[in-house]
Amino acid sequence: MSLVGNFSFGNYDNTAENAGVTSLGGTAFVRRNSNRNEESPDLRRTTSRSAAPTSHSPSRTRPRKTSSGSATLASAQRNQSLIPGEPEKNGIHDGTYWPDGVPPATSGSAKGQGEDGGALEEVETPEEYAYRDQEVMQLARSLTRQSTFSVAGNPFEAEEGSALDPQSPNFNARAWAKAFLKLQFQDAEKNPQRTAGVAFRNLNVHGYGAATDYQKSVGNILLEVVGVARRIFGVGQRKIDILRSFDGLVNSGEMVVVLGPPGSGCSTLLKTISGETHGFVVEDGSYLNYQGITPKQMERDFRGEAIYTAEVDVHFPMLSVGDTLYFAARARAPRNIPGNVHKRTYAEHMRDVVMAIFGISHTINTRVGNDFIRGVSGGERKRVSIAEAALSGAPLQCWDNSTRGLDSANALEFCKTLRLSTDLMGATAFVAIYQAPQSAYDVFDKVVVLYEGRQIYFGRTGDARRYFEDMGFDCPDRQTTADFLTSMTSPAERVIRPGWENKVPRTPDDFAAAWKASANRKQLMHDIEEYEEKYPPNGESV
Repeated sequence: MSLVGNFSFGNYDNTAENAGVTSLGGTAFVRRNSNRNEESPDLRRTTSRSAAPTSHSPSRTRPRKTSSGSATLASAQRNQSLIPGEPEKNGIHDGTYWPDGVPPATSGSAKGQGEDGGALEEVETPEEYAYRDQEVMQLARSLTRQSTFSVAGNPFEAEEGSALDPQSPNFNARAWAKAFLKLQFQDAEKNPQRTAGVAFRNLNVHGYGAATDYQKSVGNILLEVVGVARRIFGVGQRKIDILRSFDGLVNSGEMVVVLGPPGSGCSTLLKTISGETHGFVVEDGSYLNYQGITPKQMERDFRGEAIYTAEVDVHFPMLSVGDTLYFAARARAPRNIPGNVHKRTYAEHMRDVVMAIFGISHTINTRVGNDFIRGVSGGERKRVSIAEAALSGAPLQCWDNSTRGLDSANALEFCKTLRLSTDLMGATAFVAIYQAPQSAYDVFDKVVVLYEGRQIYFGRTGDARRYFEDMGFDCPDRQTTADFLTSMTSPAERVIRPGWENKVPRTPDDFAAAWKASANRKQLMHDIEEYEEKYPPNGESV
């Protein structure tokens, strides 16, 4: 609050004073005359050494009494001019704040007595105080446009240039979200809030594959018929374990970062949670609970409530960015639209909002494109994919390396946008990130680490580093927590503490066994049991 506080409490020249600025050297902020007009822009209040003291010279101090009852002269001595007897005019304030906003006296240099007879120091004149208050209010208005205050009103009827206008440079995503939710919850029966958490226990996933395969062409198309028959009858197919005994609990409004090298099962975990199980098999003994909803019921009745966003961007390349996002918003428009606006108005407004949030408003008329058709850049196309998924409004979101193609700043903004969605709307997000920066890692609530299909940690992001350090590993200086956790899956990268060479786990099975025997997993299993009591499958939540 450095800038705001300095102006609010009148301390904007303390820095200049501490740097040795006096009446001879000027001040850091020169006040303008309150009566200055536009024809005299260079008019300034100046201070001369030869200026004679007047009876209305302000000292900008408030009476502060000592233990003996007399007013202290510390402020007056600090603001004293170089010439004895001359009042200071350099604008330096001692930082005194009046709770009621009014100085103790409103007359110029009038000196009186306090309640105990102590002398009172001089105060500002009414003109000086009014002008200072006017400057503070003007600065507060300019900063308020950029703050995250709560804005009331209908976001679909936002004033031009306001914080709710997505086409305005003053647009504020948090203020818009609060106003939209307030409008949505005015009729809670028609527009109930949708939340989703998930708990999974003993989650096992496997697939089938052949030892060899061949490139399909016109010449060997007949061999494909034989291959299909072999797959149907299970001949020549071998079972491949992808996920082995996974446990976890994510409540509504939490974010989970999924860490692991390529091939460790991160994508399969996200697909399993979101219900995209085509191509692999979730074993019967696996337990999944979506706040009292079973996986079969989730897939049958709530298909759009859990989404999976793939790593590869797939769009209609000939469509523009605006048309793509408009179609996504129109397809996910609710039956009862908040504000009773038309679906077209709703879809256009939501399109403009997500484009403003992700910084792609300038591409509204540009083709999306692909590898063969010229369109937006790769980073912009990735943001189009993110915006398209955000328009679904799904309470359970799984993002598979959606930060690929984005720089660290945009990746952090993506995580912060998800944080806004989870905090205000109660959504739950699983995000798989490779080489996550520390600032992005700190946004998440929980983390899960995968090592060749084994789970070696699940818990709070703030406890993950200590868990592996207590196991006997060292985190090198300047290494991010996410890289340190991922290094546990690489024998060439993990650093073992001296003296622990024969005590730390080394293979994926060793890490998985250490996790199952840890106190963290015992606490996790206890939390899952409480979650099941709160949300029993096919039952009423308590």
